[in-house]
Amino acid sequence: MNKRIKITLIRLVVFSATLSLGPTAGAQRDIGVGEVNVQRDVVPVVTRSQDGESLNILKTAFSIHGRYRVANSMQEASFAIQVDPVGSNLSTLKIFSGIPERLQYTTQVQGESLRNSVLRAVDLAIYKTSGMRGFFGGKIAYVGEVGRGMEIYFRDFLFGEGKRLTNHGVEAVRPRWSPDGNYIVYTSYLSGFPNIRRIDIRGQRSEVMVDFKGTNSSARYSPDGTRLAMVLTGPGNADIYVGSSLAKGLKRIVNSNGLEATPCWSRDGREIIFASDRNGGLALYRGSAAGGQFSHIPTQISGYCAEPDWNHADSDLIAFTAGVGNRFQVATYRFSTRKSEFLTNERGDGIQPCWLNDGRHLIYTSRNGTDERIVLFDTVTKKRSILSPAGLGKINQASFLPPRR
Repeated sequence: MNKRIKITLIRLVVFSATLSLGPTAGAQRDIGVGEVNVQRDVVPVVTRSQDGESLNILKTAFSIHGRYRVANSMQEASFAIQVDPVGSNLSTLKIFSGIPERLQYTTQVQGESLRNSVLRAVDLAIYKTSGMRGFFGGKIAYVGEVGRGMEIYFRDFLFGEGKRLTNHGVEAVRPRWSPDGNYIVYTSYLSGFPNIRRIDIRGQRSEVMVDFKGTNSSARYSPDGTRLAMVLTGPGNADIYVGSSLAKGLKRIVNSNGLEATPCWSRDGREIIFASDRNGGLALYRGSAAGGQFSHIPTQISGYCAEPDWNHADSDLIAFTAGVGNRFQVATYRFSTRKSEFLTNERGDGIQPCWLNDGRHLIYTSRNGTDERIVLFDTVTKKRSILSPAGLGKINQASFLPPRR
């Protein structure tokens, strides 16, 4: 891959899934939210299960989260988290505290599979013991290399259950979930030219959405799922267009002498941020999703800023890819302070950041030589955890679908 990161097309493999679950109201006293002092850096927990696979999920999740650590006994723990399967797609969650232990909360959590119910139980335990949103019940779409092709897949957050969604033997890149989890839009070279296609997850059907002359890429749904932003080169330069969720009624909202790329939406869907080289180096710009004037974002951290992602839990914060020396790293920018900082320090590159639903964590691609892996990063404790197994090969361009509440 070109070291300047071809931001219109980047390799990756995808797995996607639809969620239709929700915890059932439980018995016992509800411990509520935020019982732990949020000023503490780490909450020690004991993990328990009568099922070996479920116990492994619990240990992994609480070990990589960053807000928690797995303790050996209740003498050093604030809570004991127990999750036991009770059916093909149902698990029982119990939360204990104190010495002697007292059962503080219990409920049953349903999922689309047994594994998914355990992951959702982890999310509920996180919420009950810290007040934070969980993300382990979510899904990750990504691109992976298969022979000479690049296909789209989805997996669960810990890269267990998943599915291959394309099998075209050509480049398929930049997958993005629809907010309801029913669709993934991506750019495909199936026709020989880059067109925007859409996969219906429910039937695994792929169809062309945008096939104008030139390059059609970087499609992304608005937070409410009613609109798509994308990059089209139709009349000349790569400019940004916005249309309906079916890519109808397209309107060019950014028109400059430069090349625009990778638009992302604000939480309320009123604004977008994108990368552009209109003034020389690649930089970030912000403005109305309806079009008009766009202002330069003064990151003041690099002459190469690309692949922005807007934090929807904290609208004051964005993450992006920044050039540093001959490498790339993930950085953040806060609008209120007008300050940037690097988050990653990969030996190779840290690229393609994607915020999670709690606003604290993000995932990104770690690229080192021929190795490309998806990494979870806690922006508070700076904990870095590799998510994708090496056995899956090169994986990048992750898109996150939050778990349904």
